[in-house]
Amino acid sequence: MDAFAVFGIQTLFSFVVFGLLAWWYVWPWLKSVERTAAFTTLTFVHALRPIGATVLVTSVAGTTLPRDFAEAVAYGDLATSVLAVVTLLALRARLGFAIALVWLTNIVGFADLMNALIGGVRYDIARLGMGSFWYIVTILVPILWIAHVLAFAVLFRRRV
Repeated sequence: MDAFAVFGIQTLFSFVVFGLLAWWYVWPWLKSVERTAAFTTLTFVHALRPIGATVLVTSVAGTTLPRDFAEAVAYGDLATSVLAVVTLLALRARLGFAIALVWLTNIVGFADLMNALIGGVRYDIARLGMGSFWYIVTILVPILWIAHVLAFAVLFRRRV
């Protein structure tokens, strides 16, 4: 089986498993708690995104990934993480602009993932040899996508 097929299967299964977890357990819980608690929980996931910077470390990601792709991924994740931490602090302090920061964090983070997806397809990264960065892409990235979808669902959901 070639690298692209393995990459696709692993990523698909991560989406399925984490999607079911989100649908069956996370979404019902998010609907039952106050919005600030929901946003805090979902934002914590993005606060861990500096791990994406490992794409810049050749002993982790190898030497075959294009530098422009690696830098876009690393700095996009870092920007999202900084926004997430600021958002967490604002949510915790119940600042009036905290929800605006939730929007900003999710828009920037979603755009970063879209950029990485487009770059990944463009450079066919599954076939390039990503080293152990492979696990970040096939396990963590699906969680990030799902967390963004859940955050947008809560943001667009009418308050009851």
